[in-house]
Amino acid sequence: MSGILTFDIKLQRKGFVLDVQAEIQKGITGIYGPSGHGKSTLLNAIAGLVHPDSGYVKIANDIVYDSKNHVNISVQKRKVGYVFQDIRLFPHLSIEKNLKYGTDRNPSATIEFEELVDVLQVRSLLNKRPSECSGGEKQRISIGRALLSGARILMMDEPFSAVDINLRNSIIPFLKAISQRFHVPMLVVSHDLPDLLSLTSDLLLLKEGKVKALGRFHDLILDETNLDMMKGAGLYNVFDLSVFAMLPGKDMVLLRGHSNNFQVQALLQTFQEKVEINSTVKVLIRPEDISIARQPVDHISLRNQLQGTIEKIFTRDGLSFCLVDAGEKVLVEITEASRKNMELEPGKTVFCLFKSAALKIC
Repeated sequence: MSGILTFDIKLQRKGFVLDVQAEIQKGITGIYGPSGHGKSTLLNAIAGLVHPDSGYVKIANDIVYDSKNHVNISVQKRKVGYVFQDIRLFPHLSIEKNLKYGTDRNPSATIEFEELVDVLQVRSLLNKRPSECSGGEKQRISIGRALLSGARILMMDEPFSAVDINLRNSIIPFLKAISQRFHVPMLVVSHDLPDLLSLTSDLLLLKEGKVKALGRFHDLILDETNLDMMKGAGLYNVFDLSVFAMLPGKDMVLLRGHSNNFQVQALLQTFQEKVEINSTVKVLIRPEDISIARQPVDHISLRNQLQGTIEKIFTRDGLSFCLVDAGEKVLVEITEASRKNMELEPGKTVFCLFKSAALKIC
């Protein structure tokens, strides 16, 4: 399947070389890497704000940059929606006029203004000025303006850094709703891995100006070098599960995998939105919040005990990371001393134990 975005570009600036090749599919792709390793430069090259020294950029079926054939489509004609780290709204215009600025510049845009206003939940803000809006509201307005400009792809550079940490979780559902309703592919740059994983499991890892890896998070962690790159940012297990049942009288929700027997119990209060049977949610839990037992444990308050087989173990700085196949891949962090004491090794059957309260539902 041909990707919505394909690029192979090289760009050198003041001792730094960006040399990247990738094919991005539809949906939301998170671009993760340390600061200064080329994430923003990559977005700027795709948008046409900087010119690579060589290579090409293809969006949908259109070549927008090709050094060999001297193609370099202007920024305005690339139809790329770019939401910058510093939110750039017009302070003298109302929110409605800020949004319609995108429509005015591209009257052929296919997204309806009224529908987008409802999806972003900004109708009550239309007569206000940006100075009267919160950081999260400004972010949504900036995204809406980019979409109304007829963008074929939406790119966001550190979208969570400009808002208060308490507002981050309120932005993520809007990005998911936009992706599902309008099917606009997204590239989201962040150096905060948990924020990205709350949004998507599809990651492009960028290190020292090169694509380190591209794929689903649960596949990327099979490579120890990828794990080394990500673990300093705060690792999470990420599961895409369906709401299977409400457990009566317990304020608990039973979640299941889409094509396996993997299931967990979650607290109803941890859900950010109304719980609906068969709806899909993203479930996160930190590896250090999971314990391992060799046998099922009776008379314990932990509600989740998942049986699985150790697939891989690697050790770093006195800690052992056990990758357990329990229907879904589960990464568990324990001390190396505990691993040796329990004689854990690949192929052993174990039980992964964790509290329902340790789950983060997105």
